[in-house]
Amino acid sequence: MRRSNHTAALLGAALLLACPARDENGRSTAATPEGKPAFDPHTPTVVEPPDTTLADARESAHHVVFADRTSQAYLLLLDGPSPKKPTRDELAKLVTKRMPAAKYEAELGLLHKLVAAVPPPPGFEGLPEDEKARLMQEDLLGLHIDIFPMAPQGEEPLIAMELLTEPVLTRDLSPEEHAALLTRKWAVLLRADYRNQYAVRGLRLLQTLVRVYAIEHKAFIHDPDTNETMSTVSFTRRRLKATIGNIADQIAVVPFPDDDGKMRLTTRGMRRFGSVDLELHSLPRDPAILDRASGLLLGVAYRMVREGEFNPQGFAVEADDVIDVTRRDIEQAYAGHRAKLAPCDTCADPLPIHLVERATKPTDAHEHVVARVVAPRAESDAAEYDHGAWALSAMDTLLGAQ
Repeated sequence: MRRSNHTAALLGAALLLACPARDENGRSTAATPEGKPAFDPHTPTVVEPPDTTLADARESAHHVVFADRTSQAYLLLLDGPSPKKPTRDELAKLVTKRMPAAKYEAELGLLHKLVAAVPPPPGFEGLPEDEKARLMQEDLLGLHIDIFPMAPQGEEPLIAMELLTEPVLTRDLSPEEHAALLTRKWAVLLRADYRNQYAVRGLRLLQTLVRVYAIEHKAFIHDPDTNETMSTVSFTRRRLKATIGNIADQIAVVPFPDDDGKMRLTTRGMRRFGSVDLELHSLPRDPAILDRASGLLLGVAYRMVREGEFNPQGFAVEADDVIDVTRRDIEQAYAGHRAKLAPCDTCADPLPIHLVERATKPTDAHEHVVARVVAPRAESDAAEYDHGAWALSAMDTLLGAQ
């Protein structure tokens, strides 16, 4: 497969990482104690537990549950004098101005609904039963609006300077845009609470609102989950599209040194889909292999987004014990950016995989679960299981032998 610019930059940097005590941006973890960012715009992802309580913690790790509801936030970075926090009415008028009804009629009505939605209290606490029942059928749960100074007096910066100057995280900005980015003094927070329904409609509508606001105010857009900062042009290009499911534009696949001296690839950003982040570990320090592994991991990510759609009957959605990943899943994850995978006479489709939650690491997203991609339990539970060998074989199965 042809390597994307983002993947190539990350994989090239991966081989230069000499110490595991660094975070996903190559910084010392001392800059973010216990891996927790100074500013976390997310509320904890809400996950309904499985009906059966599992006494054995090891067994529990093999049961990956999707979120009942989740959220995504963006920070819109503004310059100039202290702006006022936008009101819902102002956002609604801006949406109408920027999106003529004749062209965006269906989306416009839904976007107005999201803008007007006041977030319910945690757990719907204190709401009448009929309102709780109504919210259980809704996918657009609320929009949070706030404003923050980039450098609060006497406090840590809202966004660490190294995140705004790191080349990979700001790769879509021109030199002129990058210079302008460093002058921004204010950040407007737009965060939507929603469910994974209708091709993750809540996320797509939020991205439309963010794009409209950023264009109007000439703002840069910072994603606190992946730590990327974008212009409106690149943000628009990478927005989630219901028709193609371009997951590779929504998440980052980040390389880290593994405990065994090899490499691991971990996603950042699956929270926005109500899913755990994913990891493929025990990989050789070979950029070509890491690129193939990224493709496999993104195929699994695409499958997770599809399988995690909310059950309106209120039952928790749990990932299947064995998930079948296909070549088509990988193509869909990269949709809009890569040609289809080359024909492969030796490939076998689908590839069965299993997910198992691993212990928290300092480099993980704040309060978010990571699950490792492994062979089905009949193989991976065995004492003689060699995960590194399985991972290489899995890539050959879906992508062809190197």
